[in-house]
Amino acid sequence: MKRRFTQAEVYYLNTLPAVERASMDRITYSRDFQVRCMAQYLRGNGPTSIFASAGLNPKIVGSKRIERAIARWKTDPQIMLEAQSFANEAAADQRDLLVISQSMTIAWLEKKVMDLQKQIQSVKQHEAERPSMPAHGALIGLE
Repeated sequence: MKRRFTQAEVYYLNTLPAVERASMDRITYSRDFQVRCMAQYLRGNGPTSIFASAGLNPKIVGSKRIERAIARWKTDPQIMLEAQSFANEAAADQRDLLVISQSMTIAWLEKKVMDLQKQIQSVKQHEAERPSMPAHGALIGLE
């Protein structure tokens, strides 16, 4: 039986650039992540470490989901073509892996900033719609 995600896990997964969308039952990964993941896999990196480096903790996602995602992407000729092209373009040294990791971190931070800006806007809008309260001194007759 498939483990369902908690609301907190769904929220967390939806903040990751590697995730296009997550629900309590399913994760849809971004195309960019699928290609980059398979490129790293072709270079000999393990699926669990690839997912973990993208913020997809195997304890949350589950090893079976990771295994099935890799198996599914292996059979997609378009993903494999793009991954092979990506793997060929980049040298397999630590510098490139660091750049990939940093770009995913930057994308995550950008998404987080946008989410926080939306929350701030929502709070400001909510405060603007609330009727203003009289000063405390006016309530007890001091003003």
